[in-house]
Amino acid sequence: MADISMSPHGSDVNAAAYAEKHRVNTQAFWSKVAIGGKDECWPWIGAQDGQGYGRFHVGKSRNSTMLAHRIAHGLMTSEEPEAVCHRCDNPVCCNPSHLFGGSRSDNNKDMADKGRSSQLRPSSQGERHHMAKLSSATITAIKAQYSNGGVTQYQLAKKYGVSQRTVAKAIHGLHVGFKDVEQTNA
Repeated sequence: MADISMSPHGSDVNAAAYAEKHRVNTQAFWSKVAIGGKDECWPWIGAQDGQGYGRFHVGKSRNSTMLAHRIAHGLMTSEEPEAVCHRCDNPVCCNPSHLFGGSRSDNNKDMADKGRSSQLRPSSQGERHHMAKLSSATITAIKAQYSNGGVTQYQLAKKYGVSQRTVAKAIHGLHVGFKDVEQTNA
């Protein structure tokens, strides 16, 4: 295995300066990357955010994190562009040769060119949304139970593991990221 104390490519001073500036423990960082061949994706095996991007703690604060692919790019190039894009279109990939820096506009163009723009892909609203708590079927059941009476919103919230506010929004058909909420109003 290659020496990856700074970067898997045996990077020079760039990695040290970037690591020092952002207080990145490079050994701990690279231990969270499944390093493969030069042309393969190197998936991040540490913590991820809700969109599937790797997150790594930097600095002294436990609350201070950076995107893993940004760190990988920075350790290799010492650049800090507005956006770091994936040639491989794999959010967990940290292979520096799969990453390139650019502006937010470049990132948006790259997404659109690859068909990942929110205008082009199927909706991630409703139960397909990563933050959704209830399915359409569960909303229908909640509405039926509530309309039959004898149960409070708080009781329903406890039963389904959500807040009373979420139950109220579901009952009243307010858009809260649920699939087909409008259709369940009928």
